[in-house]
Amino acid sequence: MIALCAPTDIHALARFCGQDTAGVAPGLGSTATTPLIIGLLQRGHSVTVYTLSENLENAETYRWGELTVHVGPCRTRHLARNYYRQEIDWLRERIERTAPPFVHAHWTYEFALGALRSGVRTVTTIHDLPWNVLRYYRDPHRVMRLLMAYEVAARGVRFTAVSQDAATHFCRYFKTGAEIAVIHNGLSSERFAAEIKPMAQSKGCTFATVLQGWSRRKNASVALYAFDRVRRAAPESRMLMFGYDYQPGGPAHRWAIKQKLNVGVTFVGPVPYEELLTRVSDHVDVLVHPSLDESFSMAALEAMALRKPVLAGVFTPGVREVLNYGEAGVLVNMRDPIELAAAMIQLGRSPEQRRRVGDAGYEHAASTYRLESTVSKYEALYRSMMQDSKLPTATEQLATEV
Repeated sequence: MIALCAPTDIHALARFCGQDTAGVAPGLGSTATTPLIIGLLQRGHSVTVYTLSENLENAETYRWGELTVHVGPCRTRHLARNYYRQEIDWLRERIERTAPPFVHAHWTYEFALGALRSGVRTVTTIHDLPWNVLRYYRDPHRVMRLLMAYEVAARGVRFTAVSQDAATHFCRYFKTGAEIAVIHNGLSSERFAAEIKPMAQSKGCTFATVLQGWSRRKNASVALYAFDRVRRAAPESRMLMFGYDYQPGGPAHRWAIKQKLNVGVTFVGPVPYEELLTRVSDHVDVLVHPSLDESFSMAALEAMALRKPVLAGVFTPGVREVLNYGEAGVLVNMRDPIELAAAMIQLGRSPEQRRRVGDAGYEHAASTYRLESTVSKYEALYRSMMQDSKLPTATEQLATEV
């Protein structure tokens, strides 16, 4: 049995298992962990997931064939006031009660602490760069989460990271000298085999962003300034903005109107995952990813699997790695709207360059980021954890350091 403690899209898991989602808690969502869980099930494993969901009064347990999902309540506000105590305690108690042989925890916060405090052997996957996050969100909540990452580092024995940048950051700031295996996120072979429809001929190029949250870290304002220059050079150009905070009337839309940067921009907002992929496949020529900080980028990877050229930041950790440091995409200084606009104009005017960059991105993604390879690497890790009787539990490890 394989146990994971992580945010996940419970509805996607239910649909995979042939279950109706009516009355099922949705979960917190994740395009990183949900495919991994499905990949493990497809390999014939029995999988148990410990997770959380908002707007849930009482804990629930769903049993669908080889999948068991334990889901507890997650508050929507004031989580950091008491260090996520209710959420961590629920995860810890449920893991203690069910006693899996080991737990694979994701992110270095409440999910990892719930697993590590249970005393069960735990491997933690690092999904972000906590000090970078605090630099962009200077608030008490992020300070508390930074402290959580330090506790995870102190308690943790074994770690993986989704990118080399994430591993390097964790070793530099949290656990000097740690040996951290890099196991990338991945996409299923079906994503790489999806039919690529030819784009309808049009006078202008359609750009898109896929971002979650309007913030300095996501840096969408620079994309809007850049697109304004693009539109003046090529008036037929369009830009679509997908994701939370990018809906009509949302923070990004209101800011763009105030700055008079909304012309030619469609603020789409959040859409279901499959619809997002379809719309990007059918209506987008170039994905612009202006984010200044990532540990990975599923949005960039999904666009690459669709043979869409990706524009991203040359100084942005995680994303530059996904784009093979410019060999599988175009990297520019994302703090400079003029440089970004020049790259957008160049791609917009050259269908041949778009095809060439899109093909290079596809080939790199297909050879490096297949989910099947990711699952195989985790299977090997799980086997080593089961066989390594010398590996101390989190409780034993912490005791040796006191």
